[in-house]
Amino acid sequence: IGTIGGNTCNGVTSADSASTLHAWDAVVELTGPHGVRRQPIGEFYIRAGRVDIREGEIQTAILIPKESYAGTFGHYIKYAMRSAMDIATLGTSVNVRLCAGKGTVERARAAFGVAGPVPLRAVHAEALAAGRPVSMDLAEEFAQAVKEDIHPRDSWRAAKDFRLHIAVESAKRAFIESVRRAGGAL
Repeated sequence: IGTIGGNTCNGVTSADSASTLHAWDAVVELTGPHGVRRQPIGEFYIRAGRVDIREGEIQTAILIPKESYAGTFGHYIKYAMRSAMDIATLGTSVNVRLCAGKGTVERARAAFGVAGPVPLRAVHAEALAAGRPVSMDLAEEFAQAVKEDIHPRDSWRAAKDFRLHIAVESAKRAFIESVRRAGGAL
């Protein structure tokens, strides 16, 4: 309980590690009676509370490919009602890799928890940022573009519209912090 394996294998979208593992293109390694299989995390989550673990299998590793993390810097923001021991109302993970001069985005990744039935990537925002000069305008455009891919719902924790609002704001803040950590200036 409370391990990265527990966070992924229970299949809930609110797991703090889920969005970050999606943003880092993680691969889930499963070992069972038929050997070892590896599956991209985006395919591992089937639906809310359900992952692709077959009979007799156990998760034995989470792998993050070097091409996903080399020269890449990220930031995770958890929005919750309390500071500790609370389920996320929304989880946002962004990471960026800047070009050699630090003034252009080579690649950006954005992933969310509690923005749909499973953790998901904001591919429209990612595509929008690639090859663009780093700027506050880009941070705003990136944040607005996440609305193309997320599908939050109303629940007792938060209304859909509120989750959309915090998704945009947290995407912008996480993008800015990721660029800063990567050595860029906005």
